[in-house]
Amino acid sequence: MKTTLLLSLMLGLSAAASLRAEISPSAGIHPFSPGLVVTEYPRHASQANEKDNFNLPLEKLGEPIGEKYIAESLDPWTWETERNAVASGFLEIEADGDYSFSTRSFYDRNLLMIQGEVVCAFRDGDDTVATIPLKKGGRVTILSAGFVGGRGASGIHIRWKPPGQTELSPIPPRLLSHTEDGTKPKRVEKAAPRPTNLLASHLITVTDDFVVEAYKNGVRIQDGQRTLLNEIFGATVERMNVEVRPGDWLVFHVVNNHLRWGGSKYFAVSGMLGENDFGFVSDPASEAWSVCDDPDHVRDFIRRRDEGTDIRASPIAKPWEEGDDHMRQNAGAGFSGKALWGGGASTWIKFVAPKNHPKPAVLPVVETAPVKEVTEISIPVKPVPAPDPPAPPPAPKAMLSPTRWPVQILYGMYGSGDKNADVTLRLKEYIEQKKTWFAVTPSSLGIDPIPYWNKSLWIAYVKDGVRHEVRRYENEHVLAETFYGPQDAPELTKWLPETRWRSEKGELQFHTDHTATGYGIEGLPQWEALAHNKLRITWSDGRKVDYFFDYTWSSFREDGTEKALFHVMQ
Repeated sequence: MKTTLLLSLMLGLSAAASLRAEISPSAGIHPFSPGLVVTEYPRHASQANEKDNFNLPLEKLGEPIGEKYIAESLDPWTWETERNAVASGFLEIEADGDYSFSTRSFYDRNLLMIQGEVVCAFRDGDDTVATIPLKKGGRVTILSAGFVGGRGASGIHIRWKPPGQTELSPIPPRLLSHTEDGTKPKRVEKAAPRPTNLLASHLITVTDDFVVEAYKNGVRIQDGQRTLLNEIFGATVERMNVEVRPGDWLVFHVVNNHLRWGGSKYFAVSGMLGENDFGFVSDPASEAWSVCDDPDHVRDFIRRRDEGTDIRASPIAKPWEEGDDHMRQNAGAGFSGKALWGGGASTWIKFVAPKNHPKPAVLPVVETAPVKEVTEISIPVKPVPAPDPPAPPPAPKAMLSPTRWPVQILYGMYGSGDKNADVTLRLKEYIEQKKTWFAVTPSSLGIDPIPYWNKSLWIAYVKDGVRHEVRRYENEHVLAETFYGPQDAPELTKWLPETRWRSEKGELQFHTDHTATGYGIEGLPQWEALAHNKLRITWSDGRKVDYFFDYTWSSFREDGTEKALFHVMQ
């Protein structure tokens, strides 16, 4: 039944009936043309309520609407947003073996069928990879369906991993075909034409320590597009062969070991159009650069252009002193950008290319001491560091990081029912020593007390003389900030005084007498803590405004808005 339905959708009933005759060797002609046929269907009555109903059985698609057209590629293929659509035809198989498939669209509202069987189901998850065996020497039927509510203009990205390939990649268009059904489909562009004004033909990055992964428009930049140009005692210089145009976005996952070189770090990027010709450069003062330090939000931060852009990137307090020299050596002597970072040793940094992005200024070329090149990647002998210079005088109190109270882990129990394991020492390592995030998984906690069961983690700890207990569930990420940051309104009241915050209009400093002062701020505003992450400010004109802090207490925004207004000054 599924195969019959599939052929009917793809070829029409009459074409399906004559398919065997068309592909017979005795026919003397080749019946296949490049690409898949896209057929669109009107919104179904069951899809009237978009809050609940999106999925639709293929047999209920109804009568086609509009003209058919050709999708020459499946990375992505697009359709009219207010319609359902099916892209169908054949996929040529060039080798025997296991083939893996994955699909991605808005909220994963799509399905993929091979040989009449569902391979990737509706909303099975963007990260789901399905594997099926296929035989060399012929074409298999392929059908991809998208639905109302799936943002057809953004399309469906289909990727595969044939035998002998190590990573998922787009299906080569040369392997896609369809049979004519008597009326030649109108050939149209698979998507709106992209702007031709390139911001970059490739990227140069300098990182202390290194880039773990990089992404363009939510898709991982493949290893074959990345070249390691230099390695300097653990710091790295890379070239990434990626074109960037207005509307694109890039995300870089960068990490740093704060125990090395006195805690210095560095990350800078230049989008290159040619030698010493820059389309964009990293700049923490620009709204185009944002960061994410919360693993729970990373997936959306990578895949959605505007997700998390309210948390701006920050300048680096102690940048690697050789970083700028390596940028100018590899990108051009006129590099005018600046290094930037997020709030943690492992952070994700996003650049959203504006529609009208001005070309950055180019610094005048000056003679600088050459930076020694490393022609072969090797593990060098680390030099003996020079004696530390005299410690600088203490920074003004208002410029120091907000209060973080000592935390002591009392116990940690991981399991379910009466089968639990003591993971106290592992929690002490994560929270007291490394002060880093971890996942509630057997691999992170080092033990699985009851395999194949969902488990939870109980944590008891003391902070500032007060005992707390929290429970976290399987696969949840736990942040160090949830222990060291304020837990209630009284702790926020202790945490805020003498911290300073910046905004586009000026600076704000909180005081112990619940007043606030700052450059660009009129009068003497009053403040009060309402919860562990909620603050109310009564401004000099009498307005009472509630604000919410982000998960790391590094910025706060007005209630009802998404954009952060104030960022902490370290």
